[in-house]
Amino acid sequence: MFVRPCWRPSSEQDAVDLIEKNPWALLVSNGADGPMATNLPLLFDHKRSDKTVLIGHIARANDHAALLSQTSEPMLAIFEGPYTYVTASWYPKRDMPSTYYYTAVHCYGRVALQDEPQLDESVERLTQVMETPIPGGWKTSEIEREAITRRYKSILGFELHIERLEAKFKLGQDEPLKDALAVADQLERHSTKSDLELAAMIRKQNAGRED
Repeated sequence: MFVRPCWRPSSEQDAVDLIEKNPWALLVSNGADGPMATNLPLLFDHKRSDKTVLIGHIARANDHAALLSQTSEPMLAIFEGPYTYVTASWYPKRDMPSTYYYTAVHCYGRVALQDEPQLDESVERLTQVMETPIPGGWKTSEIEREAITRRYKSILGFELHIERLEAKFKLGQDEPLKDALAVADQLERHSTKSDLELAAMIRKQNAGRED
């Protein structure tokens, strides 16, 4: 991923936070007939405090699952955070071309397969992470245990051990500060959660600039 030094997040924790807030990922692998890609949620393994392992599962009927089982080649997990088209009309002097502000994290690493107890723990954690914010959210305990475990024959659990992480927060750091802050001002006038989050990220990543 092309990342100018000014587009790197102010800390690695910023990249971790983006993944935790936006766990819907694109997993990409090199297959014999070309790239293979699957959209799926990936979470950090909460038992590892160093945030170097992602956990997930995939349908065994997916050809991608067979590739995960057979290869030791590195994989790539792509996460996207908030993004927006930035019209030049938002700039105070309208003297910059329109562009995109966006955030992304790429995680490269190798896969290790999970056994059934590990898969069971991963599924329970995924359920808790996704359901907890929902008022009256669902719990796996609401149905018979066998209704969950019988599905494990059809899914493959895995870990992605991160060997390299690249993060790009393109949020106006290479533009005049007044223009970047003007974009944040515009986004704060919107009511969508993603625009408000992006505005906050623009202000954070441009903090300390004097130009």
